[in-house]
Parts: sequence; structure tokens; C-alpha cells
Amino acid sequence: MIMGTPVRKDIVSNIGSVLATITTDNGYKTTVVTVEAVGKTWADVGSGAKPWIGYAPVRESFEYFPGSQIRVVLNVTIIAHISGTTQADRATKLNDLLDDIIAALNLDTTRGGKAIATTITTVETDEGSPDANGFGSMVLTVDVPYIRTLSAS
Repeated sequence: MIMGTPVRKDIVSNIGSVLATITTDNGYKTTVVTVEAVGKTWADVGSGAKPWIGYAPVRESFEYFPGSQIRVVLNVTIIAHISGTTQADRATKLNDLLDDIIAALNLDTTRGGKAIATTITTVETDEGSPDANGFGSMVLTVDVPYIRTLSAS
């Protein structure tokens, strides 16, 4: 039996594609230089690659229903790094990028009709750190529930 692309893979791919649209030409406040399907620390991302966004699926939970349906909640971590000259500059850039990420992910919360919804559940930043060495970072937790069966999604 030949099966199509798993829903999970389509959802993760969609998230990356959507994050890559964050540019001022597309009406956002930020132009993201690099989007990668990997998590990196600010030290692992060159200054020429910032603003940088990384994303990675990190966990799934399963709820089984009678028959063969499974409700899966895919947990994706999004990491973003920016460069800034002062603490105020970093705070502005982090807030602008956060606003852009929220807007981009909410353009289509069904990830092209593959998911039930997309929900940002937590955000952590180093916005207030006086020791950020000219960089700012944030980590977002995103939950994306979808339905699959026991045999294929």
C-alpha cells in the first residue's frame, strides 16, 4: 500500500514555510534572515544570519478514541535570535519579532487544513537581561493538535 506524506511532516513543513514569509515586504515589522528546522543558541547563529528563527517538533501526546482515530497534540519549539545595540533596541526587536511570529502562525491555524488548530502556549525572552551581549533571544512553545488513525495519518 502506498501512503501519502504523514500529516505531521506537512504540519512541520508548513510552520517553516510560514515563518519564512516574515519580511517587511510582506507587511511584517521584521525581515527574518534565516529560518531553519533546528534549534540553536544565539552563539551558534552568526550575526549576519539574524534575525534567525529555528523550529523543531519536540513532543507529541496521544488520545485514543474508539475505532481507529487518535487525537495527537504536536508540541513545536520555536527559537528566535536577534541582534541589538542597546537593551531598548533589543527589546523593540524582540517584541516586533514576537508580534510577527504570532501574526504569521495565526494566518492559517489549520496548517493548510492538516491541523485542528495552532496555539502558542508559552513565550520566554531575555528581553530584560542587561548582560545579553548585543543579542536577544526568545523561545515559544506551540501546540498543534491533529487527527490520525492507527495505520496512517
